[in-house]
Amino acid sequence: MARLAIGIVVGVLLSFISVSLFDMWSTFVLAETISQYNILKAMSTLIGANFEFDIITFFTSGPYTLPNFFQPALLSCIFLGIISGAIAKGLKRGTMASFLVITISILIWILISIVSGEDLMALFQGAQLISTVGGILGALIAGILGGLLGGLISGPYEESIIDYDLEDF
Repeated sequence: MARLAIGIVVGVLLSFISVSLFDMWSTFVLAETISQYNILKAMSTLIGANFEFDIITFFTSGPYTLPNFFQPALLSCIFLGIISGAIAKGLKRGTMASFLVITISILIWILISIVSGEDLMALFQGAQLISTVGGILGALIAGILGGLLGGLISGPYEESIIDYDLEDF
């Protein structure tokens, strides 16, 4: 159980910088610039970057090229899933850990955005609704795929139970 919790915590902490690893730190530099005025908005920018890959718009309108598909947000969610799944160890636990990492990241993004004063209603209505739902769906799919890979790579989870023989005491 400790491996699952550690995998989730590490994944959530990595979600703040994971997109920056794949876009040459431009998201981090943007957040650093924003942090001079509003630290919560900078944190919201860092974690919200994980949900920028709109999988719905990609498959409905294209263009269908590899560089358009493998965007930093998609790669970062796969990376988060692989890391949390490998730490959690096992296919089922890796999938569970990666799903929880992405879900907790979504909740943190929403909470920090509300506290920082961002207009979240604009993201969840009208023309932005499809891109927001597509970004969240893309992050969940990529995270679960990464969790499956991480859990598969790390091997099966083996519960270690220590048996104490009461007659030895």
